[in-house]
Amino acid sequence: MKKANYYFTLCLVLFTTLFSFFNMFQIVKVSSQVIQIVLTNLLPSLLPFMILISLCLSLGIFQLISYFIQFLFSSLFHLTPHMSSLYFVSFFCGYPTNAKMLRESYELGYINISQLQHLLSIASFSSLSFIFVSLKLPFSVALMIYISHILPSIIKAIFYRQDYQWMSFHESIQPIIHPQMRFVEALKKSITSSLTAFIFILGYMLVFQFIGYSLQAIIHNPFLLNIIKGFLEFSSGSIQLLQYQHLLVYPFVSFYLSFSGLSVLMQVDNILDGIPYSFRKYFIARVLHGLSSFIICLLLQYLMI
Repeated sequence: MKKANYYFTLCLVLFTTLFSFFNMFQIVKVSSQVIQIVLTNLLPSLLPFMILISLCLSLGIFQLISYFIQFLFSSLFHLTPHMSSLYFVSFFCGYPTNAKMLRESYELGYINISQLQHLLSIASFSSLSFIFVSLKLPFSVALMIYISHILPSIIKAIFYRQDYQWMSFHESIQPIIHPQMRFVEALKKSITSSLTAFIFILGYMLVFQFIGYSLQAIIHNPFLLNIIKGFLEFSSGSIQLLQYQHLLVYPFVSFYLSFSGLSVLMQVDNILDGIPYSFRKYFIARVLHGLSSFIICLLLQYLMI
């Protein structure tokens, strides 16, 4: 699967290079739109969380959070204390921040590979600010989409079973008293790794936007074209699809948020480079989560009409 992802990325680079030679003006236009979306919607909601979470992990502060979160999440979802805190934070931080904090937790020895794989399947959410602010929807509609987005994950998490031990308060403060790295070193690492991850976000968004734009030559139905764009890149695809008045618009937006789009899938795979996780299992989990969200949103929409 890793080799397939490598060749897929190589094909994307080749396509973008050839596309730019023959569509220079369109490249500039699409790039400007993507950069505007990133600066307006993604940068304020993702980058601060990336830096803060990475800093908390490096300084051991995350273990103190785990101590308090375990009393609810460990009992309800049968997760270890650290897994509980990662799952809790994922509801707010958005992707691919979730993948970044899972990688760092794995490298610091807080979780093993099977725990990382499980969290990849349940701890993958769009940021709250994107759903409730960036989409510019009425609160009732945004809440409906959010519920349909998170409900499949919560249901799956409830049926998970794993032995765990409670963390004592003394254990939770030891990493703070004896951190694995100094504050300046941790801050430098947090900023550089977060900026690197953000470059991946921008790069893949641009590439998949170029692909979506090129499809205009063969797909002349704007509604269908925007549906396909959402599969490629969820954020701009969702925003563009909301321009239409159609019964399936909100369910598709809910699907995009849960599936996360091919762009995010590739971002996550790059962030987890070198980690022996299964991309196939991760992909299947995202598809099933997306389909479940689509169906739930369709039912909720029917009940609200």
